[in-house]
Amino acid sequence: MNGDLVFFLSGGMLLLACLLKLPALVRTRGRDWLLSSICALLLVGACVLFLTAPSTIVLLRQVTGITNIAVPLIYVMLTAFSGASIVLVLNWRGAADVAQTRRLSRITIAVYGTCCALIAILFTLGDAPVEQRTKFDTYYATTPFIREMIVLYLVAHAAASMTAGRLCWRWSHEVHGTLRIGLRVLAAGYLMHYAGYDPAVAGAVAARWAGHDGDFLIDVARAATAPSAVLVAIGFIVPLAGPRGEEAVRYWQLAPLTKAVRLVKDAPGPAPLPIPWWKRNLRLRLTQRQTYISDRIMTCRSHFDTRVSNEARAAALAGNASEEAAAIIAEAAMIAAAVDLYCATNGEAPALPPASHDQRTSYTGDLADIARALRSPIVKDSCRRARMERAGV
Repeated sequence: MNGDLVFFLSGGMLLLACLLKLPALVRTRGRDWLLSSICALLLVGACVLFLTAPSTIVLLRQVTGITNIAVPLIYVMLTAFSGASIVLVLNWRGAADVAQTRRLSRITIAVYGTCCALIAILFTLGDAPVEQRTKFDTYYATTPFIREMIVLYLVAHAAASMTAGRLCWRWSHEVHGTLRIGLRVLAAGYLMHYAGYDPAVAGAVAARWAGHDGDFLIDVARAATAPSAVLVAIGFIVPLAGPRGEEAVRYWQLAPLTKAVRLVKDAPGPAPLPIPWWKRNLRLRLTQRQTYISDRIMTCRSHFDTRVSNEARAAALAGNASEEAAAIIAEAAMIAAAVDLYCATNGEAPALPPASHDQRTSYTGDLADIARALRSPIVKDSCRRARMERAGV
């Protein structure tokens, strides 16, 4: 069972990832081609890992009565997974020349479909009477037809891993955010296939051809199987989960600013209700929260005080803050002081010196950056000094 554990755990992770995306797939009723394709790949990858476990190989032989029947099944599914990965990345990226993408996809499907058929045919023509749970490739490396089957699946798998890895890595230089992260994780997973699994198995087979024992390389290849499959699964999932994760993080980041402007009672719109990050309408609630904040800042715009902004900016620069960070801190201090002044005067126009009025009608910084800047001691000190000035202290 110890030899099975890593394959069952890794396959279970892929299957769990597939099941987690299943509700979204059901909601779209299969119309989301990308989501459907990724779920299919995760399912196939899980099946490959489950079939690779030694106890599964024994079970299939007992059920079917065919020795080593698990081997061609694994090879076919792994080859299909490889070809499907290329097709998915090609169509996921998209291109100005749609016809070329479709042509490349059709060629890939035809080539890998033919490889899958040839693997099944070669296994049928060959003779593999002795069950091999882990060292099939080296044990039958010199057996007619079985030898060709092994070479065929290795070449097909290596070519797909190299192609998909290069596509993902090159594309990652053109994008940002979670898509870039996902593509680079994918590239690492495919590289582990191409630079780890495939050379190890090929080296073991070549050693057997030369009359040497390279079975230890099969253990190296098996050790690379599970982590590389998990990396590929993570690489596909991250870009799908990324937008929702980014929205959840931004919703959470805006909480301090939401709390700060909540004291402005005369602004339009209801207060946003807090919701768990996994709810489907998170994007709507994020939009509501941003609108809520913006409306209250606009309500306080006649209370903007240039002195507060300038003093906060000067203090930030004196503390070795960058120009950009100092501008955000200055804006946060001005907004916080304006909210405080608005509440103190019950919304009436403040009696500020003409030079103190800020003629801007909006803010220029990102709301999330302003929310983070509210924690700065400079912002708190600016508000404290403004209150003391109003009190004549």
